[in-house]
Amino acid sequence: MEIVHVNNLQKAYGENIVLRGINFNANAGEIIGVIGKNGAGKSTFLEILMTLKPYDEGDVKVLSSELRTLSTQQIEHLRKNISAVLQPTQFYKTLKVVELLKLFKAYYNSSMDVEQIIKDFKLEPHRKKYFDKLSGGWKQIVSLAIAFLSEPKLLILDEPTTGLDPHMRNMLWTYITDYNKRTGGTVILTTHNMDEVELYCDKVMLLNEGINEVFDSTEGILSAGYKSINDFYLSKVSI
Repeated sequence: MEIVHVNNLQKAYGENIVLRGINFNANAGEIIGVIGKNGAGKSTFLEILMTLKPYDEGDVKVLSSELRTLSTQQIEHLRKNISAVLQPTQFYKTLKVVELLKLFKAYYNSSMDVEQIIKDFKLEPHRKKYFDKLSGGWKQIVSLAIAFLSEPKLLILDEPTTGLDPHMRNMLWTYITDYNKRTGGTVILTTHNMDEVELYCDKVMLLNEGINEVFDSTEGILSAGYKSINDFYLSKVSI
């Protein structure tokens, strides 16, 4: 099942053209990495998929709905199937972890059990801690747990492991891949860590100067003779 379909997507801010004709598709169960230099248009692309920003030209379908044609009410309904973890992580500073989970469970009208979420994400030692007092890694884990509460069909992650130590990065990816396997959900993420892309992503889209210069499976890219995804990235992007 196709979850996202993008054809000739264009977006500009005044005279600054950010996206110059993006073509992209994501199917159920796929993990797709969007890579490129800072300023390549990655965050703008994700924000359009999340219905947070309008676009100028092209077609964008999310869960078979053409975004440009949706009413405000229809957009709100669509957003119930989309969750995101963005940078920087910001939540209510005066709430404890368990209070945040209960708050978002109510907001999403979720059927998921908060206690099971706490168990699955190993949050028991942190349940009564204020979110603002958590380390950066645990803030990301809590943010991911909150994103899962809505049982999303599309999960969007903007540099989810930035600043995390190897242990926390491994934990986060364990949860992401487990979600992907259990639910058949689709994950689209940006990252500057090419090792993560090579290990976990089914497909890779390289954005360069607002154009998706390459969109292929990781196997397809490596079969072209590159030693690694990092080798591929450095060969394509002028640093």
